[in-house]
Amino acid sequence: MDIRTVDPRDQTWEIWQPKYRVHFHDKTGAAEEYEVEGVDVSQVMAWAAERCDGRTFVVYACVPRGGLGLLRLAGIDPTERHLGPGSSQAMGRQQR
Repeated sequence: MDIRTVDPRDQTWEIWQPKYRVHFHDKTGAAEEYEVEGVDVSQVMAWAAERCDGRTFVVYACVPRGGLGLLRLAGIDPTERHLGPGSSQAMGRQQR
C-alpha cells in the first residue's frame, strides 16, 4: 500500500450520485448482474453480501465518459485474467 497526501484541486470532475453494478459469479462461471442506484457504496456492499448466497461478487462504479465504463471497487471477477493496473491489456480494454 502506498499512501500520500494530495491536492484536491487537481480533479476535474466528480459524480455525486453514482450508479453501481454488482456481478455475482457461481462456481460454474455463470454470472448474474444488477445495477443499483440511490444508495452509497457501503449499502451496495451490504446488499451484495446479503444476496451472494455462496457466490463471489464484484462491485463496480459506473463511469459514463464516452460510453459506459466500470471502475472496480471490490471483489475479483473469476472469469477475468488479472494483469494488474497499468498493464497494456488492461489499458487497451479501458480505451475500447
